[in-house]
Amino acid sequence: MYKKILIFLILDVLLFASCKKEVPREDLTYICECGNLTFDGSEYQLTDAHWVTLAADTDDFGFEVITGKDYYTTTKIELEGKTEPHHLNMRMVIPDLSEGGLLGLSNVRFFPAHPDSNNVSILLEEVNFNSLSTVNKYVVTDGAFELREGEAGTPDDITFELEIAPTLDGFTPLSFSFPFSGNIIAEKEEF
Repeated sequence: MYKKILIFLILDVLLFASCKKEVPREDLTYICECGNLTFDGSEYQLTDAHWVTLAADTDDFGFEVITGKDYYTTTKIELEGKTEPHHLNMRMVIPDLSEGGLLGLSNVRFFPAHPDSNNVSILLEEVNFNSLSTVNKYVVTDGAFELREGEAGTPDDITFELEIAPTLDGFTPLSFSFPFSGNIIAEKEEF
C-alpha cells in the first residue's frame, strides 16, 4: 500500500514540476511594415503610421470628400549601448489637400515644405530617455513631399525629402540643417 502511495506521490510531483516549466519570452518588437525613414544618417523602420480625417466636405453628387488629413508616425530608434526608450514622432498636418499641386492626371499631390508654407505643418519630436534633454524638437527648413492618396480601403503613400534643424520653440532653427527623408504607408485610423 505504501508503495502505491509513494508511486502516486512521485508521479504527482513529476507532473506538477513538468507543468511549471516556463517558456522563455522572445522579444516581440512591433514592426508595422508601414515605411521607413532616414534620421541623422541612419535608416529606421516605422513602428506606426496612421491618418485621420481633418476636414471633409460633400461633392456635387452628395458623397463625402476628405479635404484635409492629419498623419502621425512613430519610429523606435535603437542605438548601440542604449537601453532606455528612444523614439522619433512625426505629425504632418495638411488642412487643405487641394493646396498640393496635382502631378498629371493622377491622385498624386506635390507639397513644398518650408517654414513659410501655409499649406502644411510638420512637427518632429525626438523622445530620448538616454539623454539629459529627453525631448528634442526639430523644424523643417526646406524640402518637399509627395502624397499618393490611396483608393477606398487602401493606405496613403508619402515620400518625403526634407531638411530639418533642432529648435526650442518649434519655429526658429538653432543650428545647421541636416537631411531627413523617408517613405510612409499610412492607414486610416478608425475610432
